[in-house]
Amino acid sequence: MWGSMNGSGDSLLRNVRFMQLWVGQGISFVGDAVSTIALVVLMIQITGSAAAVGGVLVARLLPTLASPLAGVLADRLDRRVVLVASDLARAVLVLGLVFTRNLVVLYFLVFLIGLVRTLFNPTIRAAFPSVVASRDLTRANALIGGTFSVSETIGPALGGVLVATVGVEAAFAFDSATYLVSATFLSRIPFPRPQSEEHAAFSQELKSGFAYLATARVPLAIVIGAFLTVLTMNTTIPAEVFLAKETFGAGDVGYGLLVGLYGAGMILGSALMAALGDRVRLLPLYFLGIFVSALALAATGLSKTFVFALAALMVAGVANGTENVATDTVLQRTVPDAFLGRVFAVRFLGYSVGEVLAYVLGGAIVNASGPRSAYILAAAATFVAGLVILAFLVVVPTKSYQNGQ
Repeated sequence: MWGSMNGSGDSLLRNVRFMQLWVGQGISFVGDAVSTIALVVLMIQITGSAAAVGGVLVARLLPTLASPLAGVLADRLDRRVVLVASDLARAVLVLGLVFTRNLVVLYFLVFLIGLVRTLFNPTIRAAFPSVVASRDLTRANALIGGTFSVSETIGPALGGVLVATVGVEAAFAFDSATYLVSATFLSRIPFPRPQSEEHAAFSQELKSGFAYLATARVPLAIVIGAFLTVLTMNTTIPAEVFLAKETFGAGDVGYGLLVGLYGAGMILGSALMAALGDRVRLLPLYFLGIFVSALALAATGLSKTFVFALAALMVAGVANGTENVATDTVLQRTVPDAFLGRVFAVRFLGYSVGEVLAYVLGGAIVNASGPRSAYILAAAATFVAGLVILAFLVVVPTKSYQNGQ
């Protein structure tokens, strides 16, 4: 997939530190997808309740409310220590799922896993520029993003096979082992210490992170855009199964194709970014991704045939894949190292809040007016969100951040 890389892409693949990070994260991504399937199956086995499954998802997302606090730690502590300790902690916590069937304990373990992930995610994004040269960041983010999308395709299938043939315990043990592999690779990467404020109190660093973001026009636009686009686009997720099975009569296979081709589009979007590298301007590409996504969602909702709907959703996946790579790279290039963890943490918070609201809103729209309406309304809202973000960039003046304000 990535064979089209040349120039700086060759230097990226010769970068031992990046290769260790890439391989470790790729293996861990697959493990996460495997254990997610096992966890859903386990909750159904224990309770037979969809509400219990929903409770697990809430327990996993709830810790992201602490993202701004985690961002301070990502900018304050030795990032290699944070990353390795996070993976080791998750290895232990996931292995704990093998030994309990108590619902309260399961929820607590899932909450702790989510809490550690809340610390890990902004830290790994903030550490990225210290591993990869600036000229290689676009391709590096594309490789990581594409690998994540591939893992989201093969991981659930592998998880299903493991659960069906060996049991949920084997799936959790597999995920625990992948965290150990990731920790081993990360421990070999010499990350420099963050350029944090000397002797500043934790609360002061929290305040200064928000103060910086309030003055940084482009990063703030991307953080706001993350919340808005997840909120608008993800309202279609509750509609997917109804669109496939009821609107088009395509059954379970059709539902699988609908979700799978969107994921394939995201892989293609990452591959496109890996091929293009620095030959494109990232901010215009970000907005192009938003507006193409809006048009593709509208085409899905208006489609007369299932084949056309699948093609439109694949285009939406390509647009989303390119947009994700573009925003990661823009933030890593424009935000000072001292604030990277805090900025990424706030963006992850926006993702999570937008996702939860989108599921609630999307379900209500499907119940009220059907799956086609959900896609058409999502398209219109996404287009408006793109205009709002663009207007914010044009209208809001650039301010100067003053340390300690």
